[in-house]
Amino acid sequence: MWLNRKQISQLFERDIKTIGKHISNALKEELQGISVVAIFATTARDGKIYKTEHYNIDMILSIGYRVKSQRGIQFRMWANSILKEYMIKGYVVQSSIRKLEKDVHDLQQKSKEFELYIQSSLPPKQGIFFDGQVFDAYTFVADIIRSAHTSIILIDNYIDDTVLTLLSKRSDKVQATIFTQQISKQLQLDIQKHNAQYPEIEVKTNTQSHDRFLILDSKTVYHIGASLKDLGKKWFAFSKLEIDAEIILSKLLMVNY
Repeated sequence: MWLNRKQISQLFERDIKTIGKHISNALKEELQGISVVAIFATTARDGKIYKTEHYNIDMILSIGYRVKSQRGIQFRMWANSILKEYMIKGYVVQSSIRKLEKDVHDLQQKSKEFELYIQSSLPPKQGIFFDGQVFDAYTFVADIIRSAHTSIILIDNYIDDTVLTLLSKRSDKVQATIFTQQISKQLQLDIQKHNAQYPEIEVKTNTQSHDRFLILDSKTVYHIGASLKDLGKKWFAFSKLEIDAEIILSKLLMVNY
């Protein structure tokens, strides 16, 4: 979950200036900005692109324990009841992965009860992930993959079995094709094992591309500044390109046939 200052102010019913003070204090006292802050670019109604700071769940929780409002009190009462339940019943140590997943689901349901309004569920058009944001970057790309309806084409010179796992997030009816620089014996074995259990991923060689591209439904093109197997290991940017996907697809056909 990533929220900007306006959305956080709506969540806790406090003005943006107050939220800004809490963010500054949290960064000084307990949180490191590089791991809790990401820069996303959004297009406003006037057509201009604005870069906006978004904050992850760590920052949102920290603000929840600082803000003085009725909503903040409700948040702390709920959070404290969950922590007390964990300490009494020993769930933190003893609970299974399935139980933890249920707790995450409960947290998501609770966030809906706060009546937070998110204008759009679509991924942002561009932004930056910093080193250490491995899970955030992985989740972001997984969400893009899940948004495909018919097909996914990945152009990435350096892939491994983790990329196959990431593409398995797609719907069963969505076809997936990877173009990569070379297919080693180990990679070929990984592909065979993957395809024996999951919907098939076709992997082809292509030596004409330097950058990484993710093409959805033969029309939406994302340019990604890092190989999918290295997401979050170093700084990288991503952007949704305003170009006709057929331009890239036609080039692929020319070099592979």
